[in-house]
Amino acid sequence: MSHAILERQLKKNLLPPVYLWFGEEEFLIRRALARLENWLEERGDLAARIVVDGTETPLAEILIQARSPQLWGGRQLLIVWQAERYKLEDLAVLEKYLPAPAGQTCLVLIATGLKTKDVQAHKLWRLLLEKEAALGFFHLREGEIPGWLEREARQQGKTLGHGAAQKLIGAVGQNLLELHQELEKLILYAGVESTITAVHVAKLSSQSRTHTIFELVDALGQSQPDKALKVLARLLELGEHPSKILVMLARQIRLLMRTREGLKKNLTAAELAKELGLAKFMAEKLQRQAQGFRLAQLKSQLIRLHEADHQIKTGMAVPRLLLEKVILDMCPLPALKLQPREY
Repeated sequence: MSHAILERQLKKNLLPPVYLWFGEEEFLIRRALARLENWLEERGDLAARIVVDGTETPLAEILIQARSPQLWGGRQLLIVWQAERYKLEDLAVLEKYLPAPAGQTCLVLIATGLKTKDVQAHKLWRLLLEKEAALGFFHLREGEIPGWLEREARQQGKTLGHGAAQKLIGAVGQNLLELHQELEKLILYAGVESTITAVHVAKLSSQSRTHTIFELVDALGQSQPDKALKVLARLLELGEHPSKILVMLARQIRLLMRTREGLKKNLTAAELAKELGLAKFMAEKLQRQAQGFRLAQLKSQLIRLHEADHQIKTGMAVPRLLLEKVILDMCPLPALKLQPREY
């Protein structure tokens, strides 16, 4: 819906001087930004593109920049990330700016931490919402993702064959950025073939980060430290930051703890999926993984992950070495069986 509103505004050349783009789906936000920037460039109307972090730059300074005239004319695209961090007193300057905004500036405030209810409850944000200047970008529902993938493929001149979209979701998960990246790889891999099949997906999706974190947890559950360290190395090679790996592991451990509780209640995969807010295939994977862990073991591992995260953030340890130690602590080597010596 938000993309449709943006397209209508571009078609009519009626851009609001100030946008609020909110919601957790950063991939869709970045795509909208690219569309807006391309539109300005095509019109020869992009004089400057400035990106700032709302946690580092006061809003008053940003609005001074918004009013700064461009030397050679044209419009500046001023993008502010983490705008949800601004407090009420910070937003007072924006309230004064809105009645007489700078005509040569398109200001886009991005707040991935805001939900619709937050926007509706906030006087200033609600005003932007009423003017179609507050656009929400949210995660797609499970049933919407296959259709989205098929449309993405069609735009690249390819067709996703029967079951290929579901297989891709099963391997990668529901993260749109990762799905899009894997789809781009599949398009290149398919070459001149017009249809991307489930076989193509099976060959290329095994390296995705979401899939790999499941492999890592599998190795932990099966007490396979060698495999766990290899999977960790692969995640680092894929460019995953050590802190992000800890976050991913901690999230997985929490899900496994809830899954263990679900197993006690004899919940089906569908019931567990509804309780956790996940797709059914994810719940099935969690049920399988949870068999390899005890609840007390999971609680202990979660504490260890929090300790490691603190050590990385405070610079108390080399991240990669600490991660390897954490993995070995969570997945200890089997004890050696020593044969008694004869004297």
